[in-house]
Amino acid sequence: MEKNTVNMSAEILVSEGNNLYPDLPDGNVAEAPEREPFDRFAKPALISKAAPASLIYAVFFTFCLYKNASGITYPFYVAGTIGFAVYTIRKSGISWRGEHILTLAASLMLGISNCFTDNGKIILMNEACLFVLMMYFLLSVYFDTKNWQFGKFLGNMLELFFKSLGKMFSFFPDVQVWQEEHKGAKKSQTLYVLAGAGISIPLIAIVLILLSSADVIFRNSVNMIFGDVDGWDVFCCIFWSVAIFFFSYGMVSVLDGRELDDTVKDHRNGQPVIAISATAVIALIYVYFSAIQIVYLFAGYGTLPEGYTYAQYARQGFFQLLFICLMNLGLVLIGLGFFRESRILKGILLVISLCTFVMIVSSAYRMLLYISVYYLTFLRIFVLWALGVIALLMVGVVGKTLIHDFPLFRYGLAVTACCYLVLSFSQPDYWIARYNISSYQKQDEEKRQEKMELDTWYLNTLSADAAPVIMNAENIRQYHDYEAIKEKWLKGEVKNIDTPDWQVSYIILQAEKADKMSLRSYNFSRGYVKRALAEMQ
Repeated sequence: MEKNTVNMSAEILVSEGNNLYPDLPDGNVAEAPEREPFDRFAKPALISKAAPASLIYAVFFTFCLYKNASGITYPFYVAGTIGFAVYTIRKSGISWRGEHILTLAASLMLGISNCFTDNGKIILMNEACLFVLMMYFLLSVYFDTKNWQFGKFLGNMLELFFKSLGKMFSFFPDVQVWQEEHKGAKKSQTLYVLAGAGISIPLIAIVLILLSSADVIFRNSVNMIFGDVDGWDVFCCIFWSVAIFFFSYGMVSVLDGRELDDTVKDHRNGQPVIAISATAVIALIYVYFSAIQIVYLFAGYGTLPEGYTYAQYARQGFFQLLFICLMNLGLVLIGLGFFRESRILKGILLVISLCTFVMIVSSAYRMLLYISVYYLTFLRIFVLWALGVIALLMVGVVGKTLIHDFPLFRYGLAVTACCYLVLSFSQPDYWIARYNISSYQKQDEEKRQEKMELDTWYLNTLSADAAPVIMNAENIRQYHDYEAIKEKWLKGEVKNIDTPDWQVSYIILQAEKADKMSLRSYNFSRGYVKRALAEMQ
């Protein structure tokens, strides 16, 4: 009975095997197909090509930037990033063109700008622009970007970033396969050197902390270079180094494998009649609006509504016009990028572009009138700058409308980068303080009543870039007098202490920030504060 049961089970197994795998000879039990090894996508060649450089770059990145967004090490970080990129590009066997030198030069200039300004907004925008420029450099080196436009570049920049995050831990299968291939070979010593260097990072940090606590002179010398360092900082630095190592290695892996799509599709297949119908009325409205601006605002021939001054009239429109200018820029680009060519459509888009220039001038003129009454702020300077950039971009849009092969994206990137470098190095806080204070002081009593009161609270929040204006000899003397009285008050020698003027409050805040500087985080604007106070002490 048992024997018959076994025979029946064997027959069933053979029958199922023949049904699942009919190509097998009858009577043979089918074997399950072998699974593909998990490391079939591994790139062992990247270990010797990118891993050591990624580790060095990660440590250098952490040293330059940890709690130090605007120190003197920032341009060195940018130079190190460029060096790391060029090194990995050469290791990949790719030659980069001379035209990329301008992109790298602009990136280095942004790095230099960061240690010459204390303005947090400028520093943040510098970092964003630097990210875009370096992404553009890498994409244009590894891929054929000749026909790419803004949308394609933006999409691939985001894809490169997120794919690099997704491949952060591709180092582990790569190093496993590499080790198997080089087992027993002399080249395998490279891996041990890499591991030893990685282990040394936390050990060096722990040794520095212990020795600093053992000797005050050694601690002071370390603090002068690195600033105050504690156990949490050590943990954060190690975490930063590890994260940047894996991220940079993942990005090299994505670029080396050409894992982005560089094909460009022609989206100009829309019926131009649709675009013509949608934009014709808008163009007529813009022409009418432009005529009103020329008559009422620029020439002053018209009569304003009752109770309105030109400053009040100007105040109502510049942000709306800024939005309209940006909308028109997008509207023209959509018309050129998604609809078939049409002379009528091109004519309408040209009218919209020309009216946009009038709106840009109107918005800028309104802003200047507003500033004449309500003074300067960073936002108002930025709006004027943005209007200038939009005007230059619209020149490129007009060129694209007239010449299909006009390189609009590269033109726009070059224009924006150059204009932003001017803004980045201009130190807006300095000009805000200089204009607002001098403009207020020059007003006589009659005109001063028509002008808004000086916003000393806002001036007090300006960065150290404004120190050359606010920290004159008189204000520095008042600061030292206040510090002397404050010291007596703390000792109980004086019962009351007056609230300092806004200029003294500004100097107190900037002096505290300047005192926290180390050699690594030295910033030239904060350095000016320290020198000015020391010279007049």
